[in-house]
Amino acid sequence: MTPLQASFDHAERPLWTLAMHAAGAEPPPAGDELALRLLRHHTKNTLQRILSEVVLIDGSRLSLESGRLLRDLERRIMLSAAISDALFGMTGAPRPMEDRLRSLCNGTIELLGDPDQIVRLDLAVGGECPARLRETVLRAANEMLGNAVRHGLHERMLGRIIVRLVTGTRETRLTVEDDGWGFCSAREEGEGLGLTQALAEQHGGSSSIRRIGDGTRAEMILPNPRD
Repeated sequence: MTPLQASFDHAERPLWTLAMHAAGAEPPPAGDELALRLLRHHTKNTLQRILSEVVLIDGSRLSLESGRLLRDLERRIMLSAAISDALFGMTGAPRPMEDRLRSLCNGTIELLGDPDQIVRLDLAVGGECPARLRETVLRAANEMLGNAVRHGLHERMLGRIIVRLVTGTRETRLTVEDDGWGFCSAREEGEGLGLTQALAEQHGGSSSIRRIGDGTRAEMILPNPRD
């Protein structure tokens, strides 16, 4: 049994409603909660089946290259599951916000980065992100990190990404900075920026990306809900 399979065996025990209540968020309607539980169960079983097929392959009959590809496949499945959990709670109820953000950052960097690439992550969270903004912040962070790794740090052996999530009295601000190559106009106006802008607009906020010194900063600013 792989570590991921072992974690799946306990994935359905936490109830979504309890997790959301503990996080201070309103629980979803009954129909949505049931649909989420069914989706979580389906995803867990599908990933378990894929990993079982991988484990059953006789490694002694594989070439060195095939064995390497097989191990990389298992690694990527585990990373994808970790990212999905951080974003949506696909195989288990969501964890605290800072844990979800850290898991998302580490998983995205490892999944999208080159195998020999070394990317340092500097993460800091200040204040309590409002429950109604957490899903938006995480999804925006996923897009921003993806752009930083795929574009800013493309073909760079060493790199650094700084992630800051700060909640004040009036607004919540997410920034993702990298020390990479920067972006061209096509990337600036690409789908990634459009998605983060659309996410921000849902809450009356804004999203931007700009060059700063030797790096690039992507930022989202969201007004805190009054209630």
